[in-house]
Amino acid sequence: MTPVNPRDLLRHAPEQPDPYWQESFFIGWYDAQRRCGGHHHISFCPYQRLAHVWSFLSVDGRIVARSQENAIPMPDADLDDVTVGTLHFVAGETARDLSLSISGDVRLELTYCAFTDPLELDFNTGGLRLGKGHYESMGRVSGTIRLQDREIRVNGSAWQDHSWGPRKLNSHKSGRYFWAVFSEELALSVYGIDDANGQNRFGYVLDNGVVHPVASANFGAQVADDGVSPVALDAIVYTTTNRGYHITGKADSNALVGGAGWADGGDFFGMNGLMRYECGGRLGEGLFELTELRTPLDTHIEELNLPRGT
Repeated sequence: MTPVNPRDLLRHAPEQPDPYWQESFFIGWYDAQRRCGGHHHISFCPYQRLAHVWSFLSVDGRIVARSQENAIPMPDADLDDVTVGTLHFVAGETARDLSLSISGDVRLELTYCAFTDPLELDFNTGGLRLGKGHYESMGRVSGTIRLQDREIRVNGSAWQDHSWGPRKLNSHKSGRYFWAVFSEELALSVYGIDDANGQNRFGYVLDNGVVHPVASANFGAQVADDGVSPVALDAIVYTTTNRGYHITGKADSNALVGGAGWADGGDFFGMNGLMRYECGGRLGEGLFELTELRTPLDTHIEELNLPRGT
């Protein structure tokens, strides 16, 4: 958990041609009071000279706009002012600020302000191979949605990240991830990503201005009958500083995210729950993403192939 290098706020170039190399930039947000939220992701694949957009906008628990563009010519613009498909990101005056606008039949103008400077996390724990660098932050958003003859002013919670480097999506076997913002004094970003070697738990809790790295987490996920949609969360999170948190949440609605895979040939998809959270009587909001195990691991196959009587 370290502050980000200012140079890393901009785009990166691979040291050599690498079909696995990918760079992504993202903001997700939810306004639980107005039941409006979104997931807005762009990525660049220099080896293919292509860019990708995975984006949705939800109003009243219903997807009102979606952009799935998996083969856009990669732009030359940097991340301080870049347009990819329907999404336009512009950096603010500090590393904590940015704005997003969405064009099309449904329009969004959104301003993000983080509680802290961006923080770096290591996504290559265990057997994961999910990039060279990653930073993220949590904060607040405000803005306007224009939907037909409606103008909806939103004021919600948000999470923003930027990742780059060689990325082997098939090292990610299954996972749970949630971010929950209660106030500037309490916010959590917690990962449970499994690989072929087992479970990896990491992330952080922002508690009264202090960043506490996650030591362990049990997610207590409830999944709908479709096998992918989050219904509820009942999480226990402990930090390396021996702080414990009990977070419960229910999904107001769900939206599928993901798109075409990169060089490993595996498409990625997960389901995002737009969540209302509670912690010790405090109300919060955020997202909960599920990626369920879809194929048996080597350890499962070995167990099923054990000789009789073993």
